[in-house]
Amino acid sequence: MLLTDLPTDILVLIFPCLSAPDFLSLTSSCKALFTLRQEPSFWHSLTTKTFRLPPQPLLRADGARWQWLYKSLATQSRVYTWGNNQKGNLGHSAYVAQSLRGRPPRFGSRALRYQSAAVPQEIQNETAVGIVSDVQCGGWSTVLLNSLGQLFIVGVLNGERYSHRAAVEPTRLAFPPGYPPTIKDRYDPATAISQYSVGRSHVIGLSDSGKIWEWSNSNLKANFVKFVSVDVVENHGNGKGSVTRVAAGWAGSSAYVKGSGIVFWKNLLESGDAIETDGYLTQSKIVPGTSRQRHQTRAREDLSLDTRIGEVINHVVLDHYIVFITHKNKVFVYPADIDSPIAEPVELTTFSQDSPDFHIEDVQGQMCNFSIFSSNGVVLLGNSDLLRAFIEASQTTVSHLLNARHQPRILPALQNSSIISLAFGDYHFQALHSDGTISSHGTEPHGCGALGLASQKLAILRGALPDNGDRRVSLPPWDCDGRRTIWFEREKTMWLRHLSNNEGYKNEAEGRLRLMAREVAEASQVWGEWFEREGRAWHLGPRETNTATDKTRNADGDKGAYFALKISAAGWHSGALVFVDEEKAERVRQKWLVQPKPSVNRPQTYDDERSPLMQVMSGAGTWLYETGRRFLGLTERDALQIEKEETVADQDPTYVWANDTLPRLRLPNGEEMPGTAPLAEWRGGEPDLNRRRTDG
Repeated sequence: MLLTDLPTDILVLIFPCLSAPDFLSLTSSCKALFTLRQEPSFWHSLTTKTFRLPPQPLLRADGARWQWLYKSLATQSRVYTWGNNQKGNLGHSAYVAQSLRGRPPRFGSRALRYQSAAVPQEIQNETAVGIVSDVQCGGWSTVLLNSLGQLFIVGVLNGERYSHRAAVEPTRLAFPPGYPPTIKDRYDPATAISQYSVGRSHVIGLSDSGKIWEWSNSNLKANFVKFVSVDVVENHGNGKGSVTRVAAGWAGSSAYVKGSGIVFWKNLLESGDAIETDGYLTQSKIVPGTSRQRHQTRAREDLSLDTRIGEVINHVVLDHYIVFITHKNKVFVYPADIDSPIAEPVELTTFSQDSPDFHIEDVQGQMCNFSIFSSNGVVLLGNSDLLRAFIEASQTTVSHLLNARHQPRILPALQNSSIISLAFGDYHFQALHSDGTISSHGTEPHGCGALGLASQKLAILRGALPDNGDRRVSLPPWDCDGRRTIWFEREKTMWLRHLSNNEGYKNEAEGRLRLMAREVAEASQVWGEWFEREGRAWHLGPRETNTATDKTRNADGDKGAYFALKISAAGWHSGALVFVDEEKAERVRQKWLVQPKPSVNRPQTYDDERSPLMQVMSGAGTWLYETGRRFLGLTERDALQIEKEETVADQDPTYVWANDTLPRLRLPNGEEMPGTAPLAEWRGGEPDLNRRRTDG
């Protein structure tokens, strides 16, 4: 019997036993197998197992996309961070000295501060981490997971404890004695982390064997978590008692244990140096009614709590509450308190719809905010105040009366925008879209760069404005139906800075610069939309060089040179796992360069109209002159100088925007910005911003 005689469903079971090279060799052996070279289940399984890629329910991928993810994770993954860097939590920018009351700072004094980053920057020494598969942010930290199952941290877990030393470069989190860490040449299922979660000041990790580890101090060893009243079975696959996921919150942690449900406990004591290898027993509480498994047979008349709630699909832990969704298309909340007197979870009825097109697919959240994603593209937002209102209403006799406090928030910019995930900080949040772009929303406190759009001076050009006079930068409400995309290309920021510095035609643009300096809201709105559209079309190059063939980036699903796979945020900073196609990025960069002509002193050539005698005499003089220069070594010096000038010219490129000035546009009220330059063209046509503002 030939291999090709087997049905496809049998071949699909065989493929996971092969490596990527073996699979490609097999599927290239004949035409019948070649049709299966992009089999989705194989590439999905290989990618998630090889790189420990965290599950993303909203990530839509076929076989070709999973194959691309596999190749990109192996060769193109980079970690970018931005925002507040007070504790070195961005993993880049060394200490810079700042004067303190006019005195020079002393080493170790508080006058030494990390520099914040207003735009994304790569973390330093990322190569020491290896292939990064996940990035998550804590209150004062950024934690990375690599393909081996190792956890690395930059910053500090608890920024309120001065005894905690900040990790300037990625530092691996350690395990207690008796548990050898997994390294490249030695695998230990007890210490290889398969999934992890970062809270405000702690990290919890789930190992391949099913152990739960917790770190409350990155300078100490991990604590092995054991529950007093919940049985956890290790190395048991997906059977009863196995842990399938962990989730960290503000001051507590949780795990989903099959057969038991959502188990919640408070943070462990920071005594990792005194913890023995047999684990740390902790008091915990099971969220009532969360143990149901769909495969369990139940009587038709069964009306128990777990039957009414349904099987838990996913859950998150916030500051004081646990929010979870079930297979019955419902959303519930329960207090994150082991002493809570609440008898059962409270359903968030305003987050469900009777429409057959509405199916709840995921719940995400951090700290005080959460989001519910549905199959029809609707994204609903909620916060702790809404959850508190539902809890309070459930304890009264008029709980059926709902008001505005119980309604989810609906932002137009998030609806039907192909959003994969949302990451929440204290005042800002960012959305990851299926096309690999990240949009920014909310407020940036103290000009720390949390929005990732631009420095505070340039924020007005991206559609953001200072707020309340305390160095806050916010995206105004009328921009909520537009997208403000985070830029990873360095040249975009250079271009923005060049225009704001008025390095083009100074006198002509003075009036527009005054609008920028006075932070005129209407001007910010128009500039924000214009620069957003220009940024989206950046890969096309300057307008005058656009061609019909430029309209498609590539045949790879229209993916750009920078493609974000994961986004995370906490506190006042954010991080992202980004695929960087350096060849494609360089091709785009070359479109914006003007090849400079070296300004070097070369002998001029011309038609000699002198008599033959004069030419001979002149030639003799030139020969004597050049001979003397060669004798003195001056001709060799000139050659070196010409070569040096040519090299400098090649290393100092000129961009096509060198003579551009701040764009002159029409304001929402119909007036034109000051200046004599022609109105700038809009990509895609001029929008009706006045209508958008009114509707917002």
